[in-house]
Amino acid sequence: MNTGIIQQLDKQFFFKILNTLRDGIWIIDNKGNVLWVNQATYNYFPSMQIDEFVGKNVLEMEKQGLFAPSIARLVIEQRQFISTAQITQNNARLLVSGDYIPDENGDIQYIVTHARQLSQAINQSSELEKIESILHLYKQQIRQLILQKNQQKKDFFVTKSKAIQYISEWSHKIADVDTTILLTGETGVGKTAFAYQIHQLSSRNDKPFIHLDCGAIPESLIESELFGYKKGAFTGANSSGKMGLIEAADQGTLFLDEIGEIPLHLQSKLLQFLQNKTYRMIGNNQVQKADVRIIAATNVNLNERVKEGTFRSDLFYRLNVLPMKIPSLRERKEDIIPLLNFYLHKFNQKYGRQHTLSKNLTDVLYNHSWAGNIRELENLMERLVITSDQQKIDIDDLPNDLLLQQSQQILLQNVEEVSLPIYLEQIEKNILIKTYNETNSTRKTAEQLGVSQSYIIRRLKKYNLRISDKKKLVDNYFLRNVNADKLVE
Repeated sequence: MNTGIIQQLDKQFFFKILNTLRDGIWIIDNKGNVLWVNQATYNYFPSMQIDEFVGKNVLEMEKQGLFAPSIARLVIEQRQFISTAQITQNNARLLVSGDYIPDENGDIQYIVTHARQLSQAINQSSELEKIESILHLYKQQIRQLILQKNQQKKDFFVTKSKAIQYISEWSHKIADVDTTILLTGETGVGKTAFAYQIHQLSSRNDKPFIHLDCGAIPESLIESELFGYKKGAFTGANSSGKMGLIEAADQGTLFLDEIGEIPLHLQSKLLQFLQNKTYRMIGNNQVQKADVRIIAATNVNLNERVKEGTFRSDLFYRLNVLPMKIPSLRERKEDIIPLLNFYLHKFNQKYGRQHTLSKNLTDVLYNHSWAGNIRELENLMERLVITSDQQKIDIDDLPNDLLLQQSQQILLQNVEEVSLPIYLEQIEKNILIKTYNETNSTRKTAEQLGVSQSYIIRRLKKYNLRISDKKKLVDNYFLRNVNADKLVE
């Protein structure tokens, strides 16, 4: 080889060569700082801009959930060539390898990694199930790393409620006890967040936390999902078998959400695992063991299910060793305002907005029933931040059904204090609000209700209803009858 010519070529020439490759190439220093990536890397991270990787640390990027695992971190830890599956935040599946360039003392000086999209050939090979299992775990880890970033361990919950503070403190006490925990409470109260907090506070926090929604998986598939199956166990099974979530969660925590939906015929098999940590894969007579901490959750009354015969009493008692009931949001109204502010800030940052909440809107939301609890509140705040045109979000920005529901609640709260004519007038008012907000026209409202347009206009004046700039009908009586300040005090 003519080394003289090679020595004359500058580094930019080699970078040009690397940029012609369709695989991602990273050059990283021994601290994990990115020095250079080729252009193909950005195909796997479409949200990132050119040179946005340079200068960042791969360990921080891994914690942020941009990808998992970090190959450079594994090379630094194990000081050897590493090749494994990786998944990115946008679900790109990569086969990544990495190795280091030593300095004169044999220590790591630079790390070079190589990433390639998992090809169809790999997907059809006997390695598929192993890769799929790894990817499943890393997906779970990415989700939890994002959650951990937004909610630091010491301030895991946004709350002023003594009930939630007590439950959170109790979580610290029971975190390192491997006894099964049963979380109960309405949909959306935060059972998943409490389960994850317990996992994070435990000595298993560096092991997998796997979340299985028992109600979201068809009954015919949940057994194979939990316990896995042996090669050729049944018609249509994967040719290399499948790892179950119990095996995948070994040494970690398995969170069984909506446990009340698990089929009756599977409950005995789950009970066996809870009692002695052993199980059998489908199609396999060999007993396997797994050291898994089980946390279960439900929004139904399992006692009633036991009485109905759809849930085994022995399984219920085995799950219910450490019960934790999470109160609904309407039972801890002191948390509503802090949660509104928390999610307003969160979505302002996410969407680059600077919205604030008007006092009238805060009063309305404080008095809302929140049937969907924190999940409903979070979803509504995201919607308001996205759809509001003004910096200050006001009542006019609320969905029509929520406005109508609030008006009806106020009426029901005062039903014993009003006469029948006033009660009937309020019903008429609610019908006017609902119909007008669907039609955005007094003429169409009149046609739909079978009255004249002049009748509708007279009723709007009588009931002190006003049409907002956004053509929504707003109840001024309703606005005068909500005042959260006194309730907050």
